[in-house]
Amino acid sequence: MWMRRLNSFRSLRAMPGLPFLALILGLLLALGLLAGCGGGGSSSPAPQPSQDPHITSFAPSAATVTAGDSAALTAVFERGTGLVTPGNLPVTSGVALNLGAVNATATYTLTVTGAAGTTPATASTTVTVVPAPAITSFTATPSTVAAGGSATLKAVFSGGTGRVMPGNLAISSGVDLAVGPLNATTTYTLTVTNAAGTHPATAQATVTVTGGGGGSQSVSGTVTYDFVPATYDVVTHSGGLIFASSVQKPVRGAVVLMVEGTTVLANATTDQAGHYTLAYTPTGAGTLQVVALATSASPSIIVQDNTDGGAPWGIGAALAPGTATLNLHATHGWTGSAYDPAARLAAPFAILDSMYTASRAFIAARPAVVFPELKVNWSPNNVPQSGNKTLGQIGTSHFSPAENQIYILGKEGADTDEFDSHVIVHEWAHYFERNLSRSDSPGGPHGAGDVLDPRLAFGEGYGNGLAAMLLPESVYTDTLWSSGVLRAFGFDAESAPAPTDDPQPGVFSESTVMRVLYDIFDGGSNEGFDGLQTGLGLIYDVLVGPEKTTDALTTLGSFVAGLKAQAGVNVSALDTLLAHYQIGPITTAWGDGDASLRAMYTTVGSLPYSGSVAFDGGLDPNKWGQNQYFVVTGNGATITVRTTCAQDVDVTVYQAGTVVASGLTTSGNETVAFTAQAAKPYVVVVTGYGAAAGSYSVQVQVTTP
Repeated sequence: MWMRRLNSFRSLRAMPGLPFLALILGLLLALGLLAGCGGGGSSSPAPQPSQDPHITSFAPSAATVTAGDSAALTAVFERGTGLVTPGNLPVTSGVALNLGAVNATATYTLTVTGAAGTTPATASTTVTVVPAPAITSFTATPSTVAAGGSATLKAVFSGGTGRVMPGNLAISSGVDLAVGPLNATTTYTLTVTNAAGTHPATAQATVTVTGGGGGSQSVSGTVTYDFVPATYDVVTHSGGLIFASSVQKPVRGAVVLMVEGTTVLANATTDQAGHYTLAYTPTGAGTLQVVALATSASPSIIVQDNTDGGAPWGIGAALAPGTATLNLHATHGWTGSAYDPAARLAAPFAILDSMYTASRAFIAARPAVVFPELKVNWSPNNVPQSGNKTLGQIGTSHFSPAENQIYILGKEGADTDEFDSHVIVHEWAHYFERNLSRSDSPGGPHGAGDVLDPRLAFGEGYGNGLAAMLLPESVYTDTLWSSGVLRAFGFDAESAPAPTDDPQPGVFSESTVMRVLYDIFDGGSNEGFDGLQTGLGLIYDVLVGPEKTTDALTTLGSFVAGLKAQAGVNVSALDTLLAHYQIGPITTAWGDGDASLRAMYTTVGSLPYSGSVAFDGGLDPNKWGQNQYFVVTGNGATITVRTTCAQDVDVTVYQAGTVVASGLTTSGNETVAFTAQAAKPYVVVVTGYGAAAGSYSVQVQVTTP
């Protein structure tokens, strides 16, 4: 048995004695954080602010577009008025300038002119226009061959690069491409894509195969992996990975391949018992191998190695001629004191299975759900150190919103999370937020007992609560090495310990959010305050519906208000549950009904507005004491927000979760202007970075012409 990472457009890296597998990733393409810290400035002394206009950014919606498509430019600037040439087009900071259909490459220059005596600021950007792809012909010669024969594909096209499926084969216009040996009738699809990646052109050509080629055969078996329980005792505060209690679990929904030499002859998917059957026709061109990938087909989840160019993980074994049964098993590789690197095969499959469990739970509740492809990066080199992710320096297990990928720790002796199912599903929950729901969380450090910004409290409490629902297991466990000894920490999503781990319950506590959500889901036959049991379907409906579209920010308030709007929800029971956690009977996404959450939102009435807010210095900028929200109703004109403060302050303006403007300098004197659509609510988040303990004041002005 061997384990391998499968490299893109490279052969499978074989152990001695095993042939290369060149086309694995091509088949995969055919089959198809903790949140990062938010906020801006530091707490260093602010330099004397310049009065000259300043341009933060000037960029097109797409650097390359297809001729005839529309394009837009977005500029972020301050202290002046903007004009774009050619065209002498006025532009507003933070608001997209629509150029309409473009047909020629052009360089655009932004000039921001300020008050008399100041120096204008300029910036340039280029929109490259490329032609649409076009295919003149795509043929196969000959169009009929005997089994084992070959054919030639020829394409004539323009305006892009061509690839042929199956095989993900590169093809040049007017140049022959040989395919074969062929043992089954195959329809080839040519796709020509330009640099803009839009309006691809496609064409097909079929090669009909006649006669036999060694006879059809089949092989069946099961794919399993060692699952090691991760345990934590909430009473003794002890736990770890229990290798002696490991069990064999089926690898469900995974892709299995039949490979002959460097050719993939067939593929299949394991069922819920890990069983597969491959029907194939050997040609005698190479050694037969069965390969199981740590990749599921539906939904598409690929566990890959970020320290090896993103190569997918897999295990395989050679198949002797005439063999009808072949089982594959991935071992955990623990020897009692350390891992045997050659036998540490189970980790990618354990990660895949946890995320497959999470996905299938939602699919069972709401069959129409469609999950975008997810790439999960695990390596035995992944360490709890920030730096270069290609070297394994991933900081911690986390979801990266920018990459839309997950990273999982794997370094022996430091922190290995592959069997920590709650950690894995917590990060999957952030992927769910990013792709199907929404999160306005600022990210950053957090922990039990912290009084957080309610956006962060909801995001992290939701991640832990959802992991408990989907696995399902209420005790969250995270294992790690400490002074060379395997240990664990955790908590129970169902019940708080005594003494409590939630000393300040409410909407600002991630522990409270976790337990409220879990109680909403599961019901409490032994808890008099919990008379609610919605199940997963209603929670899904809220997350992809009102939570995603709310005009407020994503907090426990927006979730509860969205849940109360669902048919059949027992509002009285929900209010009783909230009261147990010292939360008022929330009635709106803005927190009405809970005084502390509602106080986060300052309603700005008629303009101009002038007010102030007192922040608590010495706290992290993602804590309750360093944030305040101001709600402004759009008037169809430009609205300007100004802050005045001796400490560093940031300003971010949201409209239904989309950032429309921001001021993120190291000054406390921010000026942010945006064009506000009439009657639409905008939420202005003011965040403080005061480092010294004690209260400090921020003056806030909101004006309009």
